Amino acid sequence: MNRPNQNPEQSSLRELIERLIFFAAVAFLLFIGGLMVARLGWFPYPIVDDAVTAARAEAIRQGWINEEEAGATLVDGERADTLAGVSFHDASLSAGGYTVYTSEIEEAAVMVDIAGNTVHRWSLSEDKMREHFGAERVPDARRYGWRSFHLYPNGDFLAVVTRSKWTPYGFALVKVDKDSNVLWGNFGYAHHDVTVGEDGLIYAIGQEIREDRIPDFDYLKPPILNDFVLVVSDDGKTLHRISIIEAFVGTPFAKAFKQLVKGRDWKGDFLHVNAIEPYDSRNRIPILRENEVLISIRNMDALATLNLGTGKITGLIIGSWRAQHDPDIVNGHIVLFDNRGDFARGSRSRVIEFDPVTQQITWQARTGNGFDLYSGWGANQQVLDNGNVLVTEAAPGRVVELTRDGRAAWVFNSPGRSPVNPMRAPSLLEAKRYAPESLSFEFNGQSKPQETP
Repeated sequence: MNRPNQNPEQSSLRELIERLIFFAAVAFLLFIGGLMVARLGWFPYPIVDDAVTAARAEAIRQGWINEEEAGATLVDGERADTLAGVSFHDASLSAGGYTVYTSEIEEAAVMVDIAGNTVHRWSLSEDKMREHFGAERVPDARRYGWRSFHLYPNGDFLAVVTRSKWTPYGFALVKVDKDSNVLWGNFGYAHHDVTVGEDGLIYAIGQEIREDRIPDFDYLKPPILNDFVLVVSDDGKTLHRISIIEAFVGTPFAKAFKQLVKGRDWKGDFLHVNAIEPYDSRNRIPILRENEVLISIRNMDALATLNLGTGKITGLIIGSWRAQHDPDIVNGHIVLFDNRGDFARGSRSRVIEFDPVTQQITWQARTGNGFDLYSGWGANQQVLDNGNVLVTEAAPGRVVELTRDGRAAWVFNSPGRSPVNPMRAPSLLEAKRYAPESLSFEFNGQSKPQETP
């Protein structure tokens, strides 16, 4: 019906505008409603979310799409346009020695000299694992790989074996000799990190899917990815298995735990513990006491101390870092890889050294002559004997030896790069440097004394 003194064309235009405003308002209300449903977990969000997650996980597992296409992870680090191997070396700055690394494409670890030549390899294929441990222990996954490791002076090699794109993420600890003969395996779903303490015991992180609610933490909706501290004997026997979520229950840090995980949708992965360091009487810090371990809890942006006797959290540190990895205790300080805490550079990465009591940063590396650090996930660092810091940028697949005054001394790029497209390169999961005098075994690539200068 036309209004008085209004021609039909004006009336039609007015009606069209009113309809557009109406539909825009409805769309806005639906958008706000959808946000509230997703944020508060109202029906039907749980059903839809679980279905989408399950479908995406199955598509990845079947190989129909890869993780990047599914949005499950991001590359989170630029691939250098450099071919594999050593791209820079300044002998006057470098500490020298041999570097051992693991990558995402091999069930193996590789040792290279300072020129990038392979001098030794340890490996254990899926078929060999199945042959040694049995098909029940080693299902046909075709996605096994080595991550963290410990090299003994005699060439024995301890590795964290993981299964990518599977949940729980972890799989096993495996120890082989210098010729890759299996010594033992521990199938406690170890993942991310392993450290050998001064007592000779092995400290690692395990994982399981928990289907029931945790007392006092019933706001955590199952299923929950529950991380554990694992203490393993030198012959592979599990001595301690302590639930890290339950370690918060009944402590002064229970409320802090709730505040740090509240409102975060981690698909049940509320902690994502990615590193462990045991107490060492030779390298003490005030916050870590005897019979305790220091752990890194990525999804809480926190470091925590846990007593192995009581099984409880004894301390919690929240700092300026975000999504951190690999806290190392060095000369009374903690050195860690801060994946996303360099806010001045758009939440990029840095390595920081800080006083664990005052949290004052005493040294950091972000950018410098020959490097610009960024790895959105993974990564680790090692302080060398001469004070240099060996940094593994996991996502870009690069290892950089840095001087304390901000110069690159040695740069190693991930093998497996395509000559056609070097920007596509495997990630490097961990790298460590060893002085020649610390190793007592003969290499299977070339003899130990013949290191290339």
